Amino acid sequence: MFNYQDIISFFKKKFNRKDLLLIVFLTFLYLVSRIVNLDKFPIFTDEGIYIHWAKIAWHDASWRFISLTDGKQPLQTWATIPFLKLFPGNALLAGRLFSVGAGFAALAGVFSLLYYLFGKKAAFLGSFFYIITPYFLFYDRLALTDSAVNATSIWVLFFSILMIKTLRLDIALLFGLLGGMTLLTKSSTKMFLLLSLLSPIILIGSSGLKKNLLKSINYLILFVVVGFLSLVIYNVQRLSPFLHYVAEKNTTFVMTFSEFIKAPFSIVAGNIKIVPWYIFWEAGWLIPILGIIGLFSLYKKNRGLAIYFFLWLLLPFLAICFFSKVVFPRYLIFFASLLLILASYQLKQLPKKILLVIFVLLTVFLLYLNYPIIFNFKSISFPPVDRGQYIEGPPAGWGTKEIIDYTRNKSIIKPVIILAEGNFGLIADMLDVFIKKDDRIEIRGYWPLEEKNLVENQKELEQKYVYVVFPHRDQFPQNWPIRLIKRFDKPTNKSAIYFFELQK
Repeated sequence: MFNYQDIISFFKKKFNRKDLLLIVFLTFLYLVSRIVNLDKFPIFTDEGIYIHWAKIAWHDASWRFISLTDGKQPLQTWATIPFLKLFPGNALLAGRLFSVGAGFAALAGVFSLLYYLFGKKAAFLGSFFYIITPYFLFYDRLALTDSAVNATSIWVLFFSILMIKTLRLDIALLFGLLGGMTLLTKSSTKMFLLLSLLSPIILIGSSGLKKNLLKSINYLILFVVVGFLSLVIYNVQRLSPFLHYVAEKNTTFVMTFSEFIKAPFSIVAGNIKIVPWYIFWEAGWLIPILGIIGLFSLYKKNRGLAIYFFLWLLLPFLAICFFSKVVFPRYLIFFASLLLILASYQLKQLPKKILLVIFVLLTVFLLYLNYPIIFNFKSISFPPVDRGQYIEGPPAGWGTKEIIDYTRNKSIIKPVIILAEGNFGLIADMLDVFIKKDDRIEIRGYWPLEEKNLVENQKELEQKYVYVVFPHRDQFPQNWPIRLIKRFDKPTNKSAIYFFELQK
């Protein structure tokens, strides 16, 4: 029977006044680190897509599954809508608040898992370092699904451990609801549920063989309940005629079985180098190193649990190395969470004086890496692939807000048309994020955007202003009927966004 007084009694028993103040401080630190300058970082192309979908789904209920048209699950679209309602005039902020919320769920998961397994000290250490680890800080501030994927990985891991230790039906029911939400986040999250099937490994070294076998059978029976509930929730997507696009989209990023059979080692050599490189770099180097040490320490104390964590690291690593056609650091963020949990365990084992020294050094180093993420975006120390996506390359939307602000002022006089070089997922979607409900601005995306498109839109100049935006092209023939208004250079001058006015 549910009784809220039991919950209050639990917290009073387990947490003293100092603990509660520390929880409040960590919550405050998390919110400040995620919200300060949240909408100042330039928009990224994928953010433009996802926020555009959420805006459409908000205003037209028949398009609540719009993300499926591109093979993406709808949870982010749905969860962004409430934030759009709260901040209708700042869609970028609203979209990124989704990830702030997802990151907070991940933080709560880290605390809960560490508290359950290793106690209060490890929980507070892990929560603090989650907040200041660059990997999590960066992606908790972008309107992408990866922060939510990370959160689901932590909670699925937690519930799998909780269920094998308790074998309770109510835990299985909650786990099933969590599993359904997980499957609505991203296709790759199926991996977490499959990994949770292995949690009976935790029983190694405890009780007798016969007793462990019985527990494992009971766990698998409960897991049938988990799987059933998860699939029921997942299949809500069948209300849309576009669910089949998910399988098609997956083949863009993951090798099919037939492709793998033809060339099983075609991509592994490259992936096996970059996967650990990305994880260590974006997690700040020291946390992953401590995590690996922590795994060995845990093996000495709890062999079954250590093996389970090891399999959560090893099996996804092998799957990604052998099957992933495209690997970006954001796809690997859950590895950093696993290593953070193990690092927290290792830190907890240290003597107080050594812990204090490492804590201070680690904090100073991570804060040094974090400063650019919040205050000096151009200097963020990330691998070239991420700097190219978010800071230096065509996908980075430096100047897009300024372009819309400029055209909004012009639209007071007469309506505005913006011709954008790129439609789906390119500059058109990024510009659309900054358009407000009453703006007299229309965006027309073209790929490619050529002279004939400019000529055919010259007739609009009689009654409207027409502007042209190029994020990819950097050479413009002199006979084109355009006048440069501004060039928005990106850091290191590797690319720029060109803003023109169309002329007769």
